[in-house]
Amino acid sequence: MEIYSSSQTKKKTEQPREIYYSRIKLISGAVIWALAMAFFGLLTYRSMGETGAMGFFGVITLGAAWMFFNCVKPLGSLDKPALIIGKDGIRFDDGLLIGWNDMRENTYINQMYMGIPILKLVQIKTTLAKPKVKKMRVAALALNSDEYLALCDSYSQGSIPSATR
Repeated sequence: MEIYSSSQTKKKTEQPREIYYSRIKLISGAVIWALAMAFFGLLTYRSMGETGAMGFFGVITLGAAWMFFNCVKPLGSLDKPALIIGKDGIRFDDGLLIGWNDMRENTYINQMYMGIPILKLVQIKTTLAKPKVKKMRVAALALNSDEYLALCDSYSQGSIPSATR
């Protein structure tokens, strides 16, 4: 069954779509994790005499520092796209291109716990020898799950053989 696409939509899919990191999401994440790092660092310092509590708060402080680093690192490359979705497939920021015909499964994972977002991830299972599975955290991208899946649908239509549609 063919899916109808207007001429405007077809023109848009001629050019690849570049997806960038959201400056606001990265800065707000960095602020939140800096505050968490300071709070748990203070708790670690105050529990100097108690080894178990100090170790517990120290591990949480290191986790917050790691998350802070992951928010600050992409701020240096805001002018470079994190994902490029086009007719040939999806190109990641590390240069890896996975073609539409090489994908077995393309999933946008959005995990929440009691309304709090825990993980946003794109996972692509491939037929390639390497990588079998490509994962990328997408919480800070200027894109939501519906937009991602709609883009993938519109760009992959041209490369799927008509017998499998």
